Amino acid sequence: MIRKLAVAAAAATLIHGPALAQDASAVISAARQALGNVQSVTYSGSARDVAFQQCGANATALICYGTHDPMRPITNYVRVIDLAAPTTRHTGGTQNFGAGGSTTITPGTFFQQVTPAQADVAQPWNASLDLYLTPWGFLKGAADNNATARRQRVGSTEFTVLSWSPTVEAPSGASYRINAYVNGDNLIERVETWLGENIMGDMHIVATYSGWRDFGGAMVPTRIVQTRGGWPFFEVDVTNARGNPPDLASLAAAPAPAAGRGGGAPGGAPGGGRAGGAPGGAPGAAAGGRAGGGGAPGAAPGGRAGGPPAGAPGGAPAALVIEKEELAPWLFRYTTGTGSYDSLVAEFDDYVMLLEAGQSQARAAAYVEEIKRQFPDKPIRYVFVTHPHADHTPGLPVLVAEGAAIITHENNREFFERALNTPRTLLDDALSQNPRRARVEGVGDRRTFTDGEHTVEFYHIFPAPHSNGLLVAYFPAERVLFQGDFSVNPGQPANDHVRALVPALEKLGLDYERYINVHVSAAPQTRADVMAAMGN
Repeated sequence: MIRKLAVAAAAATLIHGPALAQDASAVISAARQALGNVQSVTYSGSARDVAFQQCGANATALICYGTHDPMRPITNYVRVIDLAAPTTRHTGGTQNFGAGGSTTITPGTFFQQVTPAQADVAQPWNASLDLYLTPWGFLKGAADNNATARRQRVGSTEFTVLSWSPTVEAPSGASYRINAYVNGDNLIERVETWLGENIMGDMHIVATYSGWRDFGGAMVPTRIVQTRGGWPFFEVDVTNARGNPPDLASLAAAPAPAAGRGGGAPGGAPGGGRAGGAPGGAPGAAAGGRAGGGGAPGAAPGGRAGGPPAGAPGGAPAALVIEKEELAPWLFRYTTGTGSYDSLVAEFDDYVMLLEAGQSQARAAAYVEEIKRQFPDKPIRYVFVTHPHADHTPGLPVLVAEGAAIITHENNREFFERALNTPRTLLDDALSQNPRRARVEGVGDRRTFTDGEHTVEFYHIFPAPHSNGLLVAYFPAERVLFQGDFSVNPGQPANDHVRALVPALEKLGLDYERYINVHVSAAPQTRADVMAAMGN
């Protein structure tokens, strides 16, 4: 049934009967009655989340198998939804990789919430939708926001589809939309909405609810599955629930902030926001991507957290000042200094290749502008991606809009093709303004680009805990190695991710001298620095 509903959502024009606001109020009332007319509800059990677009290995899977695989178990899971506030909170226990590139398993706490301020539908949709994706939150939003109703047949089943829009608009100026499929028992089987996301375009967010059960007068689904862009995001198996719990305020309480940093959930966890902070894990939430740290999935081992340039007076981003290092007459490193995501620019006989597109569209656009100044007569034909983590991909839409083909490992090909070829009606960015079909070329174990004089080789690094789609670039004549997330720090031992990378490089026999990381290093690094960190 869920698969059939997905087909129905794509064919939004397949509507049976008029969409009438006056019909919606009766449907909302009947659905609320079916759920027990509760003002608050709590449920508990076990859950799983994923470091979305990041692949965060954990205690049950020490290697990343895909962009959204493995999922991370959440034990002692508890969620509360309070319609009066309105708010929602959920929490549980996790087991994660440690901080700083360690693969030592470290206990953690999952916590996400939508505060009453975030629940205001005039505020950013990404921060509030985790409340309105729930059956209870959806019905409240429908009652408050002039919902419409229509009849729609999916296979042999007839549904009533309730729809409403928050008052906040998307960056493009378009209206957001959220729909719920109500079955013949007045229970909601599915809630869906769309959110503009840098890589995934009009990202389709779907929450499905099944196994509805009466828990002492409150109907609650025993199985909840949320996907984003068709990829796994969050799952819950409910074993217990209560309606209108008397201890509402104490349920799913926010954890105490860890020493030295604000309270919050691991990066990549689903939901409306971190405690005391910006929305966490909701793709498209923040310009700067996820922050690493605290052992959260999504932290870049040995690297810096993603983020935009420091703000200029008045809140505008500071201009990026690009410095260029000539590694060879045809090969350059672009950097903006402290906090930079560095790229390499390689000139071939009739085109230019950009290696890494930067952690933001602003950075990618600045690098592209500089490439056009430096090489005015040559197109940017290729953009190379070390791996598909969320802090390494945001610049890709700029390069796709330029007509560049993406070079990535085969394991990432499906993700990029699906994501970057999704419509972008909710966004106002380079690719929405200059739509092009993304072309993705996959690399297996190895691929070489050469014009007969200049050569770059790409190699797959696996097994590695960081990503199963990890590539490094090697320039044999220049003895330069370029890689994504494996910094070494002088005087400090190599972290566990570097310890996985180095044996792979040795097995490949790459005779590099210069060791360049996408995350800028304080000083140039060499093979000797890497070997010293490895204890050699």
